[in-house]
Amino acid sequence: MAIKIKLLKHPELTWYEKLYLPQIVGGLMITLRHLIHFKPITIQYPEEVKELPPRYRGLHILPADDDGEIRCVACKLCEVACPTQAISIVAEPADDYGIERRPKVYNIDFMRCVFCGFCVEACPCDALRMGMKYELSSYNRAGLVHTKEVFFDPNVRSHAPRDNANFLYEMGKGEILDKPEEVENVKKLTGTYTSSGS
Repeated sequence: MAIKIKLLKHPELTWYEKLYLPQIVGGLMITLRHLIHFKPITIQYPEEVKELPPRYRGLHILPADDDGEIRCVACKLCEVACPTQAISIVAEPADDYGIERRPKVYNIDFMRCVFCGFCVEACPCDALRMGMKYELSSYNRAGLVHTKEVFFDPNVRSHAPRDNANFLYEMGKGEILDKPEEVENVKKLTGTYTSSGS
């Protein structure tokens, strides 16, 4: 089988194109036009704050429940879902009704975190969210390991139900139970619960 070769010749330049001056002047005119009609795109960072998109994934937030406590129940699903193993949780027993444990230690190592958001997606009780803060610099490595005291924000509230019985009751009746005996009565009920809109 024969190999076909195609020869390409450089285009012939006219004497005007060989001067190269028109091309240089054209480039300088473009530069001059940008200098006259200057629209800055650089943000002067300490004085100006960049407006971030609503889906920006910044520093994590642990929202509060109705009592102003951390919603996390130390199920460690976020720790398992983290692809870089940046989250470490140590659980302790909790005294609240319906909650067996709470996080004694909740650390995220930002030397490893890639802000993928998998931990937020894995959380079953809306106890972890991605925030809008992006200033994470530190002078040492220990400053990049953040604890639950840094993430917890009592001003951010979650309206997700605390347990399954409350969720089913809320979907069927439109209110959340507070007393343990009422929750136990709902757990004994049988049937299908549907939302009020259907």
